Amino acid sequence: MKKTIKYNLKRINPKELPSVLTEQTINILALMANEVPQSQEWREIFDLLSPSNLRLVMDKKIEIQDQQEKAKKDSMTEEAKKEEEEQRKRFYENFDPLGFYGNMGEPETPRQFKDKYGIWPPGYDEKDNKM
Repeated sequence: MKKTIKYNLKRINPKELPSVLTEQTINILALMANEVPQSQEWREIFDLLSPSNLRLVMDKKIEIQDQQEKAKKDSMTEEAKKEEEEQRKRFYENFDPLGFYGNMGEPETPRQFKDKYGIWPPGYDEKDNKM
């Protein structure tokens, strides 16, 4: 069984990046890499890391994501797990390889479009009504 790692939300400045990474530094960098959206600090650090150090950070990032996913699954009720499994099963039964499944991260409604881009989509007024 893997140990659960606790992380404090310390950040590393690109100018303070050590040439030899400790486990603590790798953990901090992995958390920075896992942020959405990624910070400018992380982008600068990414460019400074050697390929072997970048691999260490990305492996730790995957480990953190796996721990978060496991914690999420462990906290789900049996009913929620059953519903998720049923949704997955329905999706695969009705899967169309040529079908369109949406634009990931793009707005689905005029209100979401307004919230994301700050303007109403063409053909909609300020009250979310189609013109």
